[in-house]
Amino acid sequence: MAPTIKQMALIVSLFGFVSFVLGVLAENKKPAVGTPIPNGNGVTCKYPTDPTVTLGYLSTVFLIGSTVTGYLSLFYPYKGMSIPQGVLFKHTTFMVFFNIAL
Repeated sequence: MAPTIKQMALIVSLFGFVSFVLGVLAENKKPAVGTPIPNGNGVTCKYPTDPTVTLGYLSTVFLIGSTVTGYLSLFYPYKGMSIPQGVLFKHTTFMVFFNIAL
């Protein structure tokens, strides 16, 4: 079963939304301060364990997924019909849309 235009748009939107939510959560879960530990050359701060790094990585993964899916949807042959890429890149409107999509 080939995905439709609406399904591809839904996939790109869903990945982008999940990436945004995870990024906001990562930003809000940052610890405020760490525990200062003096050492010979200065002070090192030890922060408590938190999910910030994991949420940030997951946000990045979903952002990449959204980008790749959006890129592939530009060239996916819908209903078994595809347009040669050389023809697409000759049109200014498509070039503008393509650069915005990237």
